[in-house]
Amino acid sequence: MPTHLENTKARDDECMAAYLAMLPALAWRVDIVRNDITFLNAHTIPSLGEQAKSVLQNPGLARQMIFKEDRERFFHCFDQIRNRQPTACTFRMRSSNDATGWFKIMAMPDPAFPTCSVGLLMDIGSHVNTILSIEGRPGLSDKIDLLDDPVLLIRFSDRKVFMANQAAQRMLHYPAKDIPTLDFDRILQKNSGAKLFQIYEGLIFSDCWNGELSVTDSMGRHHQCMARIQAIARDEENLLWVTLTHMNSCQACKGVPVRGNESVLSPEIIEAMGTCTTIKELLKTMLNALPPNSPTDAIMLSRIFIAENKVLVTGAGGPFETIPENHTHPYEGSIAENIVRFNLPHHVVMETSKSIKPIDWALFIPRGIHSYYAQPFFDNDVLANVLIFCSNLPGNYDPDAPAPLHELYPEFLDGLRRCLKAAG
Repeated sequence: MPTHLENTKARDDECMAAYLAMLPALAWRVDIVRNDITFLNAHTIPSLGEQAKSVLQNPGLARQMIFKEDRERFFHCFDQIRNRQPTACTFRMRSSNDATGWFKIMAMPDPAFPTCSVGLLMDIGSHVNTILSIEGRPGLSDKIDLLDDPVLLIRFSDRKVFMANQAAQRMLHYPAKDIPTLDFDRILQKNSGAKLFQIYEGLIFSDCWNGELSVTDSMGRHHQCMARIQAIARDEENLLWVTLTHMNSCQACKGVPVRGNESVLSPEIIEAMGTCTTIKELLKTMLNALPPNSPTDAIMLSRIFIAENKVLVTGAGGPFETIPENHTHPYEGSIAENIVRFNLPHHVVMETSKSIKPIDWALFIPRGIHSYYAQPFFDNDVLANVLIFCSNLPGNYDPDAPAPLHELYPEFLDGLRRCLKAAG
């Protein structure tokens, strides 16, 4: 006889199936390990029919149907899907009757399946046509705001930004009133003279250029982007249409502060770490080595004993002063278990109050820790230690940045072996 939990799950599954059936979009799930796609509803996009599924499965067909100007954006979006990154893009395709259709693809990591992304493909032609019917020929601001990626329009005459869509304004962090005075060369300041020459040469001879660019925002942060630059003419104004798409390697702007990559390496620090005789002394030395603007308020070492279902934790810093060395917690429900289960290179929590892990509620939340960056260390492919950098504020570590104090890790591991040997 089904249990109450099984009955509840069955009802949830029925509700989800009914919801997916009503969606005006084709819903799907991609398994990035098995490299296959499952369609989650039977929605048909009238302008595409069964070709809608084929476009998601067959890169060759997608390349044929998607407008040349939009292909790069579409395939970059699909790369993001394969990397389980949240992503979205708008693109144009030729429909079955050879008409121009506007479509949007959106995806995110599937929370229920750690190797999958789930997403939607929808026809947004009616939205675009509404703009056309109301305003006739749509203005450039309407056109560029249809795109989810940052778009800039640059004047030929003075290389100033003529217009920027909302996504570009968010990325560059300039107020709207400052956009018309912004120099394109200032945005591209991180790129070499040879790269800029290559861009302008491409524009002169081909009217377009595609490639990787570094884009600098108002705070001096550098965004790694794939760019498409095309020369256009509009109302007697010669412009460059610049479309930018963040690359997976970009660490400057992903909705979280660019933190977690403090790098401090000096002879004094290395010497001090070499004299430590206990784990707590070692952690305190590393904590003191952090720069003044570091978000880290405390450091904890978790020694992992999977077979014994236990972890031994030692902390340094105000939040952990009252915790004795080698304090015992269960391995089950720990950060270490999460790292092993999902084979994570590191583990970042942006807000512990949203956590469902027992260790967060037992150890971090009561001591005011709101975010942390956990770096694992393995011994013969078995997780042995996890070094955890903790902050009293939420959102203080960038999951895509190098780990805090990563340049000191060889000295840390040497010091840890020495301290454990001394302790017997």
